Amino acid sequence: MTKMTTAEKIELALIPIIGIGFWLIASSLADRMSMGSLLINTSALLMLQGFFRDLWLLSQQKKTSPDLQRKMQCMCAESTFGMTGIIFGVILLGMGIDLEVPMPQWGWSVLVMAIMVIGFLIKDYVIEWNPFRIYKDLDHINIVFTWKK
Repeated sequence: MTKMTTAEKIELALIPIIGIGFWLIASSLADRMSMGSLLINTSALLMLQGFFRDLWLLSQQKKTSPDLQRKMQCMCAESTFGMTGIIFGVILLGMGIDLEVPMPQWGWSVLVMAIMVIGFLIKDYVIEWNPFRIYKDLDHINIVFTWKK
């Protein structure tokens, strides 16, 4: 097991703090939400968490040599799941499928913390599709996405 970095410890500490923040503002949030909207919002949260993590990593990274960059047909797991969730949420809303989900005050807090924990757990995984495989890459910030092999 690898030792956690200071940034990872800070991210883990922020999860319950953000959850408490959502609990405090939950009374001003919707008490019911369509499944499509919920899927879009939770997927966007997952991608937003990854975006802020990537900004942090880029700010701490020294100038990367083009030799270290790898072109691959892959995406990080967070982006893959986030985009998939947004696409399915838009499809549900576009088709008029209006499955309502109750959102109690505590539900917002639990949902936000659960999504952020999932984001933290999958942050180092990459999904490659040619050949298909899922693997852990601690340095996947140096991967350049491409459609071509």
